[in-house]
Amino acid sequence: MKQIEYFYNVIYYFFYRAAIKIFNGIDYILYPFKKLILLIINIPLIRKQYTKRGIDNPEEMINKRTKNINENPRLSLGTMIGAGFSISVILFLYLGIYHIVKYLLFPTFEEGNSYDIIIAAILAYLTDIFLAEDKSVKYIKEFNKKKSWWRTKWKIITILSLFLSLWFSLSTSETGAIGRYLISLNS
Repeated sequence: MKQIEYFYNVIYYFFYRAAIKIFNGIDYILYPFKKLILLIINIPLIRKQYTKRGIDNPEEMINKRTKNINENPRLSLGTMIGAGFSISVILFLYLGIYHIVKYLLFPTFEEGNSYDIIIAAILAYLTDIFLAEDKSVKYIKEFNKKKSWWRTKWKIITILSLFLSLWFSLSTSETGAIGRYLISLNS
């Protein structure tokens, strides 16, 4: 169980890091607007308002807030997107397992796709809570210290896990090759 938790948190971590890099890229693209805001802040009347509030360096405050919004391990845009992608990996795995069980045990059962997606999404979310709820911050701090080959290896595994879980889910569906084979076993 500890290995599954470790694997899940590694995947979560690298999706979290990718989201941070994307947001830093967006900040770089929007740099002219940020520069305009910094010029407006340096107008003496506006600077005086910041000084009244006890903020001596508004530029540093803006940079600190932006970093907190993007990179805070507790709750930030990076953690939300990282959790979303890691939950989607589990969702695709659960959907694939559901399709296999359904076609092996109940091949004539017909229902809409929304129910199985909703059930798999709830199970994926509960799995995320079980595997990464309070442990993710600890793992983020631990993984930030690791360097070189470990990072390269797990980046590749993270990307592959997303695509392989999506492939598994689609291939076990009714239109996929594995799903059609399982359905043909019972006809």
